[in-house]
Amino acid sequence: MPADERIKVAFRHVFVRDDSDFFGDGEFKLIAHVGNQPVGDPEQIFRAVEGRSFALPEAIWSTIVDVRNLTQLVVRFQAKEDDVFVDDDLGTVQHTLRFPFQQDRFAFRHGTAFYLLDWEVQLSAGGGFGRHAPNTVFATRQNAGSVTCTTVSGNTFRARMEVHPVRPVPSTPPASAVPVRPVFPPGTPEETNTGGTTVSANSPINVIPNPSVIPILGVAANAPPGPHTDAQLDAANWANARNCARIEFTSYKPQSLNFTDDDPRLEWSFVAVTGGAVAFLGPARGRRILVFGVTAGEVRLECRFQGAVFATYRAIVAQIKQIPCRCNILNGPTNDSIPRATPDDVKGHVDIANRFMRQLGLELTLDTNPARTDGATATTHPGIFRIRVPRGRTRRIDGAARDRAVIMNHRPNVMNFCYVHSDADGNLGAANDFPNSTAPAAAGARPTITDNGTPSTSWVRPSGVGIGADAATGPVNMQLIAGIQRAGHPQLFSMYVTDGNGGTLLPAGNHATPARQREYANTMSHEFGHILNLGHRVEGVPAAGANPARDMTAADAPATLSAGGIFWDGLLQPPHENVMQWHDPATVAQDFDIIQAKGVMLSPLVVAAPAVVPAAPPGPAPPRTGPGQSVDYEVVAGDYLSKIAQRHGMTWQELWNYDGGTGVPNKQRLRSGDPDLIYVGEIIRVPATIA
Repeated sequence: MPADERIKVAFRHVFVRDDSDFFGDGEFKLIAHVGNQPVGDPEQIFRAVEGRSFALPEAIWSTIVDVRNLTQLVVRFQAKEDDVFVDDDLGTVQHTLRFPFQQDRFAFRHGTAFYLLDWEVQLSAGGGFGRHAPNTVFATRQNAGSVTCTTVSGNTFRARMEVHPVRPVPSTPPASAVPVRPVFPPGTPEETNTGGTTVSANSPINVIPNPSVIPILGVAANAPPGPHTDAQLDAANWANARNCARIEFTSYKPQSLNFTDDDPRLEWSFVAVTGGAVAFLGPARGRRILVFGVTAGEVRLECRFQGAVFATYRAIVAQIKQIPCRCNILNGPTNDSIPRATPDDVKGHVDIANRFMRQLGLELTLDTNPARTDGATATTHPGIFRIRVPRGRTRRIDGAARDRAVIMNHRPNVMNFCYVHSDADGNLGAANDFPNSTAPAAAGARPTITDNGTPSTSWVRPSGVGIGADAATGPVNMQLIAGIQRAGHPQLFSMYVTDGNGGTLLPAGNHATPARQREYANTMSHEFGHILNLGHRVEGVPAAGANPARDMTAADAPATLSAGGIFWDGLLQPPHENVMQWHDPATVAQDFDIIQAKGVMLSPLVVAAPAVVPAAPPGPAPPRTGPGQSVDYEVVAGDYLSKIAQRHGMTWQELWNYDGGTGVPNKQRLRSGDPDLIYVGEIIRVPATIA
């Protein structure tokens, strides 16, 4: 919910000690101020009977004050005895409320010789005034790397939430890559959401949270009257819970804040970094949100805890680019030269790979062009073929055999996946042919992609999410790898996948288990990343003598790395979780980051690929509204209840109680419970406008 540091001062009762009247009961007039704001009706006359109390109507004798920028608030109350000639002054009581404003002294009694005043202070928390649990947060202040919270009891504590762009979150990153974090008291419990994602061909396309690219989608609300299935919404590229970007918290502390997925205390918005714009599917609040793109560019999402910026997340907003692909299964003459992957398996591998590639704003689509060469035969899946080949072209293939295998039944400017039994080096797969990136580069140098955003890509330090020396980001530079092209084939994009992804031969069908299917897809995604000119995120150091191959460190010179470092992208963060890590499995290597997304957009294959444009809603247009009907209205900046009511020929009181035939009046829809306080984004019902 928005910042709501308001208090209500309510004058409740006046007990008459002395009515100050010689003849009969007294007649009291009351004058009250809270700060500089008058409260009540100074001309109202109350019958004052000694030894009795009279009540003050709350609607008149209370006021609400925003104390966000106040250090103190003076409350004054004066009573006078109404007289024909001169009113008698019955005395003034005054009390100063000081920051931090708190409910410990919830009720007050002050008085003079003539009267006693009962009054109280209520703090707004959780969307309403009243007495709250002692640890309820009343006020928040943004602090370096955290938020300082003040409770309704006047106590303060530090809180922090992180939304990490890398999933799974690195468990043991190098100290130099960890953001500088504020110090919390020892033992402060933390709520975490850091693990990897189990990906399958049936998972929603947005199964991996916190992607680098937020896809531009159509607005499902524009669809004709439903119901619509998820498949229909997906096919039309309309925003729905299965295809929007999922943004989730990584951790927060203290755990006692007990945030929920739909928590009104956490409110999300976006800031355009380079012209991008997004919209939220469902409530823009809580630990988890759904967001989709509206305008291409770059945005920063901000999560506010009761008004104070609590966490930020940066992403690219772009249309999904569809990469056509064809898959050729090369079958040798004997069982030990036939890949185990079936056409159904291959289709599943492509589907799983798309769950990883979604983070880059890419989608592999099976080639529907029926053209075939090299004796390829079609299968039940368009774009997936079988080819009979000699044993040496699919089993333990070497360099020359690889070149012959991957070019079979290929099409230019189409991604060509070749399934073989095995290669001579025991690889799971390898990128074989791809041109240089379109990114500019000096002669003899590899292209470099630079990212300067905040937070930094993969939280490379300085990340912009910490405090002190880590408060501002610096430029992050990533090198792209050079293309590998054979003469006469400038538009050839090819790689091969081996049976090694399927694990052991026994038990039969082992290659088709969910875990092995993910390994196939991870290999495809990794090597496809190379096709798009991405290098290894953390390179390997080859085995030397008794020392096994290992991950590189910052101390390793590029010349000591595998292949002399020509496939290293120059970055070391994250250490294991990036899909382009040189050897980690699919349970860990699941992430693509922003700088990689910027890099692949310059691949010739992506540049030439068509963008997905949300389909126009099929079917008839929604029916026009008529008399007596009502529609939803979303509150925008500058709105207030009487202004909205006037546009619909109503008083604010009528709109306040209006339910539009739903049975739920607007006064129950607005979370403040106050007609003078409505929030941007709230939905109310209004009479339908006749077109």
